[in-house]
Amino acid sequence: MEKDAQTKLLETATLLFAQKGFHAVSIRELAKTAKMNSALISYYFGGKEGLYQEVLEDQFTLIASLLESLESMPPLSPLEGLRMYAKNIAIIHRQRPFLTKFLMSEIINPTPCGEKIIKKYLSKVFLFIRTTIGQGVASGEFKANLNGDYATISLAGIMNFFFLSKPIFQEFTSLEEGGEGDYTSQAIDTFLNGIIRREDHE
Repeated sequence: MEKDAQTKLLETATLLFAQKGFHAVSIRELAKTAKMNSALISYYFGGKEGLYQEVLEDQFTLIASLLESLESMPPLSPLEGLRMYAKNIAIIHRQRPFLTKFLMSEIINPTPCGEKIIKKYLSKVFLFIRTTIGQGVASGEFKANLNGDYATISLAGIMNFFFLSKPIFQEFTSLEEGGEGDYTSQAIDTFLNGIIRREDHE
């Protein structure tokens, strides 16, 4: 019973926070929508802030699991590592459709209770991509003059902006439902073609 109540509150909070943002959602609205006593929010999560933090952890924990999985695999080439990362990020976005909303909300209007969590996970992503790109430069696979920080931010933006803007672009483009995999393949190919070292250019 306790698990059911916590799960219901978490699911309700995820939807409301994603739609309205942290500040616009009240404890009363959370409890009313979940059809539960508001005291349960404090009992299980320590209050609205604790519930929001739990929502963020639930949204981003799959990314941490992905990075841990990639690091535990047999060594991949930098190209293979970035392709594997991109492919699985697309899968995570399908599993967590509100992920980019929470990310952008915290970037544009950070909350004291959410900023720390966002930075924790973004720093893990940045470290993985930056390290992988650095390995590619060191091995001669990527351009020697590549700015690793800029390239890392570029890849992160390419992988996330599509999922944030897709609902708008679908109104006036040929984007199809379920086309995330095709986008990811093309996007990562375009990115890698821009950073791969070619003898005739260097």
